[in-house]
Amino acid sequence: MPSFILRHFVLLFLMAVGTVVAPAKTWAASPEVNLGYFNKLAMNGYDVMTYWQGGDPQKGDPEIMAQHNGATWVFLNDENRQAFLSDPAKYAPQYGGYCAYAASQNAVADVDPFAWRIWDEKLYLNYSPQVRRIWASDIDANIEKANEFWPDLLKK
Repeated sequence: MPSFILRHFVLLFLMAVGTVVAPAKTWAASPEVNLGYFNKLAMNGYDVMTYWQGGDPQKGDPEIMAQHNGATWVFLNDENRQAFLSDPAKYAPQYGGYCAYAASQNAVADVDPFAWRIWDEKLYLNYSPQVRRIWASDIDANIEKANEFWPDLLKK
């Protein structure tokens, strides 16, 4: 399938997911943070610091947690928890952990915890590895668009 058609298909899919899934989500905590559907944890229970340490993301230990921005974050160990709490704005994912590409398209979508990238010292998550490739084809422009949409995106 030509990449132009694939990109538009993915965009339409993300917009549909964003308009169908996001309003159905119950906001027990801050809507600015993407919470797992079943565990209600930020990053769906993955330790955000493992993204910054290289390798694959890893699930945190529910016994090692912290509150930030109205959400519960879990960590592998206390060192990771302390590092996060020292500067959560630096380590937390952009757009509340929602898909960065969807945000650039004025939509909200969930993420695959393994579809991520650190760019300019910021963590970005995407809906899937395929969407991450589309987003990465013009990262700076997509970030610029997402930054414009994000402040009002969750008010829709």
